[in-house]
Amino acid sequence: MGRINNIWYYLSRHKYVIVVFVCMLLVGVVDENSVRSLISLTMQLNEKHDELRAYEHQFERDSIRLHNFEAGRKGVEAIARERYKMKRPDEDIFILSTEKNIGREDAMP
Repeated sequence: MGRINNIWYYLSRHKYVIVVFVCMLLVGVVDENSVRSLISLTMQLNEKHDELRAYEHQFERDSIRLHNFEAGRKGVEAIARERYKMKRPDEDIFILSTEKNIGREDAMP
């Protein structure tokens, strides 16, 4: 019985410290607005900022290409050459590829 009295005396003596500790534990770890969730949300926010920067870069690049396209014939010609491998009537195009024709019967050795 003496041991229980000692524990009860210790708890009653430090009840405010224990309550503050339990509340800090609840707020810091268990609650949905905890420090752990704050760190997770901050990391997600940083990832979204990186994605936004990538999309802004892509937007700038596409805006320049659109401006070149609208600039006239040279823009249309450049896009046709890059994407669709088109050529002028007086020129030849050589497409270099690193792919090997392994396993095809009609491929030349």
